[in-house]
Amino acid sequence: MLEGLYKVEFETPRRKAVGIIFARDGQLHGGSSSFAYVGSYEQVGHKISGVVTARLHTSDPNRPSIFDLNEVRIDFRGVEKNSFASVEGTAAEAPSVEFKAFLTRLSD
Repeated sequence: MLEGLYKVEFETPRRKAVGIIFARDGQLHGGSSSFAYVGSYEQVGHKISGVVTARLHTSDPNRPSIFDLNEVRIDFRGVEKNSFASVEGTAAEAPSVEFKAFLTRLSD
């Protein structure tokens, strides 16, 4: 079940980033040194889907957005198994930019 604290590694063709996200009762909350993440998810068996908004909270030229935008809404789908999850999706604001993320559970 996708619940707990996760390290999340994001990737688009433009760049990569790392943050954390907490999943509980269908809700997602997390962030990095530059972005806050808030969203929701559904899980049926090992399949997961959801939406998360990433919003800039601190501008850092060394840590630009993986979409080159200050706020994006990402629709995602993927699978969760054991202590890992892998998802892919698109941002409404950049539909041609492929998004992938790999989650590793850190704690319940």
